[in-house]
Amino acid sequence: MSFFKNIQSVVIIALVITIFLLRQCNPSQPVGDEVIIKTEVKWDTIKKEVPKYIPKLVSKTEIDIDTFSTPIDTTAILKDYYSIVYYEDYQELDSLTLTIKDSITQNRIYLRLLEYKIAYPTKTITKEIYKNKREFFVGLGMAGNREQIQYFGGELLYKNKKRQAFGAGIGINQNLVPTISGRMYWKLGK
Repeated sequence: MSFFKNIQSVVIIALVITIFLLRQCNPSQPVGDEVIIKTEVKWDTIKKEVPKYIPKLVSKTEIDIDTFSTPIDTTAILKDYYSIVYYEDYQELDSLTLTIKDSITQNRIYLRLLEYKIAYPTKTITKEIYKNKREFFVGLGMAGNREQIQYFGGELLYKNKKRQAFGAGIGINQNLVPTISGRMYWKLGK
């Protein structure tokens, strides 16, 4: 009767192995390399200075004044007329910073200087490719329950490019009888 149970166990194990091996024969989609794409946006500041220039006169309005009600200091007026007055205007508009520097003398713009800074976004796209490669692992295995150890030994695990793993091991049981083991793993999810 024990011989029949051994044959029955061997047949069941052989059928299970055959089913798992036939499952391997299905033409499945090859698992490619894992690609991680990272996008990083950096703001580059472009600073530019426009060449100095003198603006052109567009129009002029003259006013006739016949009499003055207050006394006029001609030297103060001439001193103010010939002095150079500097004006600076600073505008910040979104990603543009604009600076206008004017020099005025003799009721005219003597010199104008424009400076601007633009914060310009630049994208940096990096691709990191993780190769899905074959790997081998070696380790120890142990199986049993509270009362006895049923298996203890060394094992070898192989992972293929389809993200499946196969293991084989050789060890001993609680009676020091040599035992072999086999394992098959499939990755769950993506």
